Amino acid sequence: MLRPLVCLCLAAAPLTAQYVNRATWLGVGEEGVRRDFRQDPQYFLDRFSFTVLPPWWDRGLPRFGDGMRYALGSVTGSEFTIEGAIDVSTPLGDGFGFGYHVLHSEHRDARFLRNAVELDYALGADRALFVQGELLADKEFVDAGGGVWLLRRGDEALRAMVTLVDAASRKGRDFAYERDPIAVMVAGVFGDPAAHRIAFELGGQLPFAVRETGSTETFGLQRWIGEIDGHVAVGERDRLVLAAELEWTDKQLDSDVPGSALVEDFRRDFRQLRAEWWRDGSRPWSLGVLHTHHDERGVRPADPAASLRARRDEWFAVARVGLPIADRLVFEPQLFAGVVEDRWFDAAETRDDRRFEGKVAANARWDFSPRSTLALSVTVAIDELEFGGGGAQFVTRF
Repeated sequence: MLRPLVCLCLAAAPLTAQYVNRATWLGVGEEGVRRDFRQDPQYFLDRFSFTVLPPWWDRGLPRFGDGMRYALGSVTGSEFTIEGAIDVSTPLGDGFGFGYHVLHSEHRDARFLRNAVELDYALGADRALFVQGELLADKEFVDAGGGVWLLRRGDEALRAMVTLVDAASRKGRDFAYERDPIAVMVAGVFGDPAAHRIAFELGGQLPFAVRETGSTETFGLQRWIGEIDGHVAVGERDRLVLAAELEWTDKQLDSDVPGSALVEDFRRDFRQLRAEWWRDGSRPWSLGVLHTHHDERGVRPADPAASLRARRDEWFAVARVGLPIADRLVFEPQLFAGVVEDRWFDAAETRDDRRFEGKVAANARWDFSPRSTLALSVTVAIDELEFGGGGAQFVTRF
């Protein structure tokens, strides 16, 4: 019974160190000053329960390995939250290699599906240069960049990249940049996947300013998104998992029209911190804590009634266990319970809401092979005793 479980763990790691920069500006028409999708009261808990897998799934697989990892779950009656990646690479000969990378994800502003092609050239055994492009039929929306593998050896890797966003925008007529957008990224993994290990990515969209053709408004943005997770062996069967996701965004919308009600200064601070104690074995289990902080401030000087201020803090306990049912079938119940504090500020009033939230997830995982697995999840909200949505996770290693 233990062998299939261990094989699955070697195949099913979600990808934290990423090839594609999550922070990159998505472009005119894709992002505005404020978020373009809804976040219900249990949104952050729902997303965590569907897309952050138990820690024993995250053991043994090199972070930059080829494969497909998709996790999705229902967050409203009509919407999913999705975290997915497809990564394929192949040597071409003479030191050259080709890669294709898909990132299906979201940040606090928008949801996106991005595709990148990559060509690299080896500089010896451990290093390489690469160029990357996100190609579209409209030339003005093409992103182009390049970087270097500073380390690419066994399970350890480190890469840095610079991206020219909308690199050919001067060929279009829809918008013009007053300050060109440049994005930067560094990602890597160090250590032994079976023992001590740390993986991270940090992406930044440097400040820029853009104006649509015929518009009197200028939009500016800068954004940083970082993720890090580490596994520390504290015994033969015990691991300490520490993880953090951070996002900081600053936007401005200025107008040539004096007193325009749309002028806004918007800032966001998001962070999610997690710590879990994981006991390995034929029936692995973990106990942990999760903290989420989300603070948004949108100031409209000419229209104070439309200003935004919302702050949210969550503290949750997390308990998970893997129970083998058959050679290929594992039952993975999970419990999330804690306290949520919401605060809204507007021109007329301040509203506070402090409440208990929780959910139970019943996950059933089927191992097609040591390289591929599918898990289905059904959840129940225990604070209101109602259906909490369903989800799925599929992982395969090429």
